[in-house]
Amino acid sequence: MTKTPNPFGRAVSATAKKLSDFQKKPALNDGETIIGVSTGEIQCIKQIRNRNNPGFSKESLEELGDDIEQNGQIEPAILRPHPKPESGFKYLMVAGERRYLACELKGMLLKAVVRELTDAQAKRIQRSENVHSENLSQLDIALALKADKDELGTLQAVADEWNKSLNWVAERIAYLENVTSDGASREAVTKGITADISTVNDLGRLDRLDSAAAADLLQRADANPDMNLRTEVRTALRSTKALRVHGGSKTKAKPAGPALLDDELDKLREANTVLSAQVETLESEIEYLKAELDKARAAQAENWKAPE
Repeated sequence: MTKTPNPFGRAVSATAKKLSDFQKKPALNDGETIIGVSTGEIQCIKQIRNRNNPGFSKESLEELGDDIEQNGQIEPAILRPHPKPESGFKYLMVAGERRYLACELKGMLLKAVVRELTDAQAKRIQRSENVHSENLSQLDIALALKADKDELGTLQAVADEWNKSLNWVAERIAYLENVTSDGASREAVTKGITADISTVNDLGRLDRLDSAAAADLLQRADANPDMNLRTEVRTALRSTKALRVHGGSKTKAKPAGPALLDDELDKLREANTVLSAQVETLESEIEYLKAELDKARAAQAENWKAPE
């Protein structure tokens, strides 16, 4: 077992295998060459990631720049020839905005590879990089929650510790289980299609009900970066459940009865876990209120005076 540090100051137990599949793969393809490019030659237009992200703070960029100065730039950025030469820029940024900004801040050349890409291909690469970054953050959180669950015993205790709702905790632990198990959810994350928690969890439910439908959705989402996968997954879930309830199925999939049963059991387990935690909380509150009531009665009795 290795200790994986996370943003919350805890050491979270995790096997390397769980995280290795989600690390970003090197950007260099066969036959490509890494070159040093002046940041002044690059136009960096709005990327998928929000500039309000803490990773874009001046302090964070200076820290990254210092690290590049000391240890070198580990992963090259991805550029494309600028489609509008009259813009005055030679290249257009595709992936590696933080590395670009850190090098610009330090006056260093940016190590990059240049690829001939269409707008759709460039957007797909940006999405993939953003998804991998988002997923690693989600995994850190989920691993920390799981570690606290193992230590504290109940979801309610974890929710109290993190000052979050039960559903928030349960969703992220379910996310961890989905992306560390073989299936559509894991594939969606490793391919850089999505790391959205609700979508990944819904995709896992759909995969258990109808693996062919889940595979088809992933194929379409991979080909179309603008596809709203969350909406499509939820629509497919509703359709698949309706078909199974009425005894029909459009695709070859896992047996209807067991698959539907597995899905319903998953939901029941989640609901039971949440309800059990809520019962524990209510029982604790009842005990507290009883104690307070006893104190109030004792105080009232002590201060009571018989009428004259």
